[in-house]
Amino acid sequence: MTVARPASLAAMLLLASCAVSSNWYLMDSGYSINPVIGETDVYAVEVHINQLKQLGGNPNSAEVRLFVAERLKWHGICPMGWQPLSCVGDGSCLQRTSRSVTITGRCLES
Repeated sequence: MTVARPASLAAMLLLASCAVSSNWYLMDSGYSINPVIGETDVYAVEVHINQLKQLGGNPNSAEVRLFVAERLKWHGICPMGWQPLSCVGDGSCLQRTSRSVTITGRCLES
């Protein structure tokens, strides 16, 4: 019985590390979703660079917007839709790293 407890604890920690906002999730699924602190219904969606390339490479494209909207809906976020913040269009609020691009957007109201 003492072996089962550490094994179940390890399994729970492993599952927790694969949350939607984790680096593991980004690498495995091609995206990561994080709420923007202090904002209502605003999310930062990090898209892995390889996923972005598969979607055409342009974070402002219709393909990337659809990809993000679908992933948000899969997780019960933004059921009425999503739109990037206006600063995404000119690139001023896109965050780029060597592994990803983060696109910030707001849930649409009814």
